[in-house]
Amino acid sequence: MNEWEKWIPLESIPARLYKESLIDDGDSLRIILSDETEGQKYSFLFDGLVLSYRNSDEGSRLRTLEHLHQHYAHLEYGNWTLFKVKNSSYLEWFNRESLKRYESIVEMEHYVFLTSNDVIEVLSVDAPTITKVV
Repeated sequence: MNEWEKWIPLESIPARLYKESLIDDGDSLRIILSDETEGQKYSFLFDGLVLSYRNSDEGSRLRTLEHLHQHYAHLEYGNWTLFKVKNSSYLEWFNRESLKRYESIVEMEHYVFLTSNDVIEVLSVDAPTITKVV
């Protein structure tokens, strides 16, 4: 369960990004991340079907961080921000909570934005549109 993998949506994306903002405007979910060294910002816009999302302070996700340390040290999770999770317990929880209403949607993805201060998780049918913010 919870098989983590690095997500590299753009070849030039920096390894470490920091949360600038998380905006839920009712029609979409936008996560703005920045590269601390160059100051470049990236917008991750989920404007399709977002089934669920959660944002936690990384200090309250010690069990998850310990799991990553024990099983995924090779991913260098401390030096990388973007992940996808297969066989996700969060997705399993969501399916139970929704009485499996969305279970037939095959292409549901669990995205994780692991920053130095936040663990942002998004369950979405559609991949986000990623743009550099000037």
